[in-house]
Amino acid sequence: IEWHPGLFTKELAAVYLSKSTREIDDMRSRGELIPVGDGKRVMFTKKELDHYIESLPERSAAAN
Repeated sequence: IEWHPGLFTKELAAVYLSKSTREIDDMRSRGELIPVGDGKRVMFTKKELDHYIESLPERSAAAN
């Protein structure tokens, strides 16, 4: 069975985006990631994380 979380903690979001938790905090403070939840824990939807990924510019083959 393959399982995907409905909500990502800051730590899971960091793993999903290949970032540190500090970078997630910085992205949140800049408004690049919008958290959800009841205020007790910082959580992110997969849709929000995927939206960030899709907003990244593509690199040309020459940049690799």
